[in-house]
Amino acid sequence: MGSLGFEAALAVCPAAAQAYSKYCGIVSGCENASTREGLVELSRTIDNMEGMRDGIFGDIQKLMSVLELDDARQFSNFYDFVFFISRENGQKNITVQKAVAAWRIVLIGRFRLLDRWCNFVEKYQRHNISEDAWQQLLAFSRCVNEDLEGYDPKGAWPVIIDDFVEYMHRIYRPGDCSSAMASQCSISNTFRGLNLLPGSKRKCPTQFNSSEDNVELSDVPRHSLHLTPLKRLKESSVSTKSGVSECNAGAITNWGIQMTAKE
Repeated sequence: MGSLGFEAALAVCPAAAQAYSKYCGIVSGCENASTREGLVELSRTIDNMEGMRDGIFGDIQKLMSVLELDDARQFSNFYDFVFFISRENGQKNITVQKAVAAWRIVLIGRFRLLDRWCNFVEKYQRHNISEDAWQQLLAFSRCVNEDLEGYDPKGAWPVIIDDFVEYMHRIYRPGDCSSAMASQCSISNTFRGLNLLPGSKRKCPTQFNSSEDNVELSDVPRHSLHLTPLKRLKESSVSTKSGVSECNAGAITNWGIQMTAKE
């Protein structure tokens, strides 16, 4: 985090700025314990302060407005921090409600299918959102266009993303856009990037009923670590849980405003 951005963040939302600074230090290897241990300790410290986690989440938009997040790597780090702060009671996953609220803040202007994605998740997703699904949505938003060009049906996307693509094809297929969504159909009626042949993880389209309400979804059982620009590594890949190598981290010992910004 740049010093100017950190100083501005301290003035606007000090608790959120300090938490993000500590998070950056942990995942970048600047602290003294393992990454996992450091994140666990940071999470405990936040939870020990009543209302702190909710307060930080409430300041995410303010924090974004003053940080320098133009670089893709910096934004990816911030995006992962939002997932971290969205966890509740030590849970590994986050609720659909919390995930949608966070996506609508952090991905606005960065993901052209954001509204349709959020509406889809709210309507059909029955299970909490895993870190893997959270991270892979960012990769999806970067490599797939509005008309789904860039989507590889044979890629190892989380099931929820495969289901979303199938849903989009069914709802917006040529000549069959519902009147309620007609204004959104103009962006594309072709879906040039959608290969209708099912990939290894996809359900065959004939298994779906023509009714929108009968779409069956699955949770994401896998856990990925690194965002990939076009598609993620196969499940057999060996990776660490947080997407970073084992590195050093330390617990928060002081929430004072005197914290030094991490470069």
